[in-house]
Amino acid sequence: MPTSPVGRAAGALRLASGSLEALARSAPDPAADARCARNAAAAAALAAQVAAARGDTGASPALRAALTASQAAAAAAGGTARGRDAVLNTAADAAEESAVAAARAAGWTD
Repeated sequence: MPTSPVGRAAGALRLASGSLEALARSAPDPAADARCARNAAAAAALAAQVAAARGDTGASPALRAALTASQAAAAAAGGTARGRDAVLNTAADAAEESAVAAARAAGWTD
């Protein structure tokens, strides 16, 4: 298991990539869909941590947004919700949209 921020981010991105590929091939159950969203948000948070560690000035808002998205996705995926709680899913979707907007504002994506 990598311990450096760059190594952790690379591993998280590989995990998120695999999750997104699985989503594209099938219609997963809500629990799997929520776990994939959680993994993607966690990868975004790690990437933002790496950017912050390297002095990227846009990283701080993007990191906060990615961490919020990760926490919201984890709540939607975990416990008894298992991706089936509409309120938690809506909150996770909104947090994800905010994280994407923050990544765009930081110049990390189009």
